[in-house]
Amino acid sequence: MRGLALLCWLLLLSSAAPAADLASDGSSDFTAHQAALPEAADNHPGGESEARNGTNGNMPPPAPVSGQQGVDRDGRAAWTQLEPGLAFGEFQLNDSEARLTALRIDPARFDFILCASSQDGRPARSLSDWGEQYDLTAAINASMYLPDGSTSTGYMRQDGHVNNKRLVQRFGAFFVARPDNPDLPPAAILDRDSPDWRQRIDHYGLVVQNYRMINAERRILWAPGGPLYSISAVAQDGDGQILFLHCREPVEAYAFAQQLLHLPLDVRTVMYVEGGAQAGLLVRSASLRRELAGRHAVSFLVTGNLKATLPNVLGARRKAATAPASGAKPSAQAAGSSARTSDQPPARPAGPAESSPAPARTDPASSNPVPLPESGHN
Repeated sequence: MRGLALLCWLLLLSSAAPAADLASDGSSDFTAHQAALPEAADNHPGGESEARNGTNGNMPPPAPVSGQQGVDRDGRAAWTQLEPGLAFGEFQLNDSEARLTALRIDPARFDFILCASSQDGRPARSLSDWGEQYDLTAAINASMYLPDGSTSTGYMRQDGHVNNKRLVQRFGAFFVARPDNPDLPPAAILDRDSPDWRQRIDHYGLVVQNYRMINAERRILWAPGGPLYSISAVAQDGDGQILFLHCREPVEAYAFAQQLLHLPLDVRTVMYVEGGAQAGLLVRSASLRRELAGRHAVSFLVTGNLKATLPNVLGARRKAATAPASGAKPSAQAAGSSARTSDQPPARPAGPAESSPAPARTDPASSNPVPLPESGHN
């Protein structure tokens, strides 16, 4: 009975958290009905981040500490090369037990695809199920989503399929891939502060809009304070590599952004994609297979760890092999890879079959935290 009483008390605390108010201007751009993250402070003069952290909005990042997990003796990131174009790293965040798990993905070797239940007509799935169906080497949340359980909170499209046609004014980051011009980067994160962002996204077949945590000038746009939660984010580094980032231990978002700048990752624009129990990261390489999930205090105590089902996933899949020389006969595998488009699942997933327990349904209203808007976007 005591255990049951404790469980009821924890559930009551979880459901009683007050939802933050939506934008005061009454804009219909943002319609999610719950919020759990702190208000983002944009980079306009007099913003909250500037007031607390100096004229440039951030404290100067200290030099990485030799011996810190994920940092080598020379202060560089200690990446483990899983395969060409894919590196894995685990980094200690500050002096806490929280760790950042990161995948560094080379867009020259991997294609990025949007896996969306609104596009294939099937229900939301766990990350491992998405990865197996679409033969993904890596996957992460594509975005937060609205209470309908499918529609992204920001603009989202892939080729002819549009999940959400609304360009949300308060969302300042766009992940883009599959350009129509070979002179453009194969994948990037565009910053809304760029004067030509609107014209640039029109040249990409895949576009996903989300909040910025850090802008292209390495300035934190998140206000200090707020609750602790697991975080998934997507970033671009100074070399144009794409980073899939995940912190399972609940952390404060502003502190998380600070640590990203302190680590030797050379992050530029960082895009928040999900928080709480639904924040996840998947790697399905020949040398490492791992699925990471966020933590939710109540669900963790009740069941140990729930595998959240996600309607929209951003995946990375190795590019098809180069065409064989003239006269050579292509292999069946290469022929199969070239016969399908990048947003279609393969007939049979590559690699050994993965067993996945039946995913638990998750109520978006209770476990899909949505930040308050960035301010100052026009």
